Amino acid sequence: MPRPPGQRGLQAFRHIMLTGSVTRAAAVLGRTQPALSRLLRELEADIGFALFERVKGRLAPTPEGRLFFDELQRAFAGFERVAAIAAEIRHGRRGTLRVAAMPAAATALLPRVIRRFADAHPGTVVALQALPSAEVVRLVQTGGCDLGVVEGALSPPALATERRYAIPCAVALPAGHRLARRAALALRDLEGEAMVALSPSASAIGAQLEALMAREGVSCRIRAETHLTHIVSALVLEGVGLGVVDLLAAQAHAARGGEARPLEAQVAIEIRLVRPDAAPPPAVLGAFIGFCDEAVAALLAGP
Repeated sequence: MPRPPGQRGLQAFRHIMLTGSVTRAAAVLGRTQPALSRLLRELEADIGFALFERVKGRLAPTPEGRLFFDELQRAFAGFERVAAIAAEIRHGRRGTLRVAAMPAAATALLPRVIRRFADAHPGTVVALQALPSAEVVRLVQTGGCDLGVVEGALSPPALATERRYAIPCAVALPAGHRLARRAALALRDLEGEAMVALSPSASAIGAQLEALMAREGVSCRIRAETHLTHIVSALVLEGVGLGVVDLLAAQAHAARGGEARPLEAQVAIEIRLVRPDAAPPPAVLGAFIGFCDEAVAALLAGP
């Protein structure tokens, strides 16, 4: 009759799968190869099915072995999270607020939010990850973070939306460009200009701008196209053309040595703050969101 698997056998199997061989797994664990082979046989006896088979003289995982490994990885991820929590307590960190954000927000909005939050809550560590919005959504849905900052074009299920911010756009310019002499730019000012475009199929800004230019009869010369605003900034700085980006990316562009001017057109993105719908929010989350409100208000107010 199958028995509960032993911890040493599970560790042996996991390292064999991760390293690809019994020899390398034995070296990682500091055991002999025969000892690891014995642990593997005992584990197979405990669980009641084979984990490996011999293929041309080498161990290859069985289908059951692959399924078992997938579950084991999830279990070990939970163990590692418990170990991380223990380390936080051991080092005097009373809690961690886990935040995942789209790159523009992570680099241009959240640093000032985290500074103010850290001053007000010195016992809480903010763990920040910068990821594409779709990956942020998956991380929040699986409980990998407490708060996600995503582009509002997404409609993620099983998430609660805490805030919606409408962020207007600006024109990113190379330093010294003649249009930088103006306080703001109209869509007509882009007529005939060389442009670095955000892809209409992959960017809400790109789709809005393409439709608006077609409606108003404004044409420009597209010299490059991308789906990421920081790449638009890099190409603009190289002199490839002008670019229309959200205000967060425009501020980051100016910090890199470029120039940016507000665009007097109805082109904007929506940014959402989302959290797991089923899980109660951490007590400090409300304070963090409050600082986000203040940072967005300051962004929209301008310099």
